[in-house]
Amino acid sequence: PPGPSPQLFSPFEIVRYDVTEGAPVRDATGRCIPFGDGGGETGLLIAPVTPRTPFLGYAGSQELSEQKLLRGVFAEGDTYFSTGDLMEQDAAQFVRFRDRTGDTYRWKGENVATTEVAEALVAHESLQEATVYGVTVPG
Repeated sequence: PPGPSPQLFSPFEIVRYDVTEGAPVRDATGRCIPFGDGGGETGLLIAPVTPRTPFLGYAGSQELSEQKLLRGVFAEGDTYFSTGDLMEQDAAQFVRFRDRTGDTYRWKGENVATTEVAEALVAHESLQEATVYGVTVPG
């Protein structure tokens, strides 16, 4: 039989994420929109901040720590930690890493993940490894 759910030890949610806006998608009431039944879409991995699962913050930077927190995610007063990881959950509830927030860019009106470009590059036989990142191009 399968073991206990990983959520028993480390609870998490995956919510819809707008890569263009760089923020979770919120509904008309201001709440984040959780994934459906794992239809293969990519969303932001978040974790609840509770007494059992606290977020102690980053050393020396209260401002940076605050930027990682999402409030009013599913209910008034709740707080979640944004991992910055974009994940895909399939119908069997397996979760796969897809990208990092901030590691996508727009090209000819399309969102492109830097990992997609890196995977295409290393498919060439003369390359063993590739690192890809977006830069701002004036104009």
